[in-house]
Amino acid sequence: MPKILQSIAIARWLGILVLALVIVLPCGAATPALKTLYNFTDLSDGGFPEAGLVMASNGAMYGTTSSSASGSGWGSVFQMIPVKGGTWTQKTLYDFTGGADGANPIADLVVTSNNVLYGTTYGGGKYGYGTVFQIAPTKTGTWVQKVLYSFAGGSDGANPAAGVALLNGTLYGTTYNGGSAGMGMGTVFQLTSSLGVWTETVLYSFMGGVDGANPLADLVIGTNGALYGTTFQGGSVTITNQPPSCTTTSPCTYQNWGTVFELTNARGTWTENVLYTFLGGSDGGNPESALILGPGGVLYGSTFWGGTPTSCAEGDYPQGCGVIYQVAPPTGTGTTWTQTVLHTFTGQKLDGAHPYGNMALSTAGTLFGTTYSGGQNVDTCFSDSFTGCGTVFTLRNSGGTWTKSNLMSFTGSPSGGTPNGVILANGGDLYGTTIVGGNAGGYGTVFQMIP
Repeated sequence: MPKILQSIAIARWLGILVLALVIVLPCGAATPALKTLYNFTDLSDGGFPEAGLVMASNGAMYGTTSSSASGSGWGSVFQMIPVKGGTWTQKTLYDFTGGADGANPIADLVVTSNNVLYGTTYGGGKYGYGTVFQIAPTKTGTWVQKVLYSFAGGSDGANPAAGVALLNGTLYGTTYNGGSAGMGMGTVFQLTSSLGVWTETVLYSFMGGVDGANPLADLVIGTNGALYGTTFQGGSVTITNQPPSCTTTSPCTYQNWGTVFELTNARGTWTENVLYTFLGGSDGGNPESALILGPGGVLYGSTFWGGTPTSCAEGDYPQGCGVIYQVAPPTGTGTTWTQTVLHTFTGQKLDGAHPYGNMALSTAGTLFGTTYSGGQNVDTCFSDSFTGCGTVFTLRNSGGTWTKSNLMSFTGSPSGGTPNGVILANGGDLYGTTIVGGNAGGYGTVFQMIP
């Protein structure tokens, strides 16, 4: 049963009684320094951040919460401001009302050089199907929110679960639902501005078959202007006698485990090319996190499910605990992209389970990421399903061999549980949010870690 992310349902479904944090490292390894920068209270500051952070050039960080009591539970946009001495100040920039301004942001933001923020809300807007919004600072120090587009729920798309990418003043994003195919399988869209008026154009509507369905993650823009992304569901492929997935001479068909796709633009016409279709087995299944575009055009990503089902039958879901993978472009005269699994999560103690949230890639080629659950064998973050409150991990490449190490394991309080990925600052520190946990009622945290 794939997990489907929708609005604040996750945070309220978790059952958020939590305990203490445990740091887990290999013997002899240096202990990373972990610091909780902020504990959400679900009052005027919001609660349950379901997305990670973005850092501006001045060092300030921005994020969203999916809930906020002061705005009747419709979420907020917040700022984390660094202060001398290593402390941080949290400031709520905007509380959503659930009406035309939008409701329940569950995606990360993008920030421009002049600190203008762009983001999405899963719900709300003029028609109730979500929005793309802008929040900009004024000379007086206040912030002004503006809805750039309200989704109507039809051919234009509905319910954006991902954030937007920005290139040369144009915004690119996806919707989880809606689309011109009439099947509600989601879209890829762009927003362009002319004289202050923003216009949406649907670049692609998913059909729910071979091409994929229901994108959840942010897009990444290639150096050639191509758009790369994933679909959480959809995809269909038939193979014969290709172990370990298909070991028979009879055709094996795999469907609805998601895809990696590319959209290219030729004279104004966008064309989708499926780079890889997940089988839901050892290769992974149901990608939820954004891709990373690495050197040589290699794409790195993760899947929430798939991997090794026999070693990860937790929560009565036997589909596996997820994988980290790469998809490499063709070499020579070839046309086929190649998928390689870099790590398979087992769900066993310390390893972690179900990679979740956006990863970061250092200039040295090291991947940093988080898992939704796993780590310590505790039931404090998930009462009936997953074990453990998530981890922070690294994947290092040495001569083509990838080695995974845990940096820490969460158990809920005081430093949170269920992390949403990490961002990597220039100094090498990692910053992120947790959906739950903390010492202010269990409404999530902002954290900093020095690997």
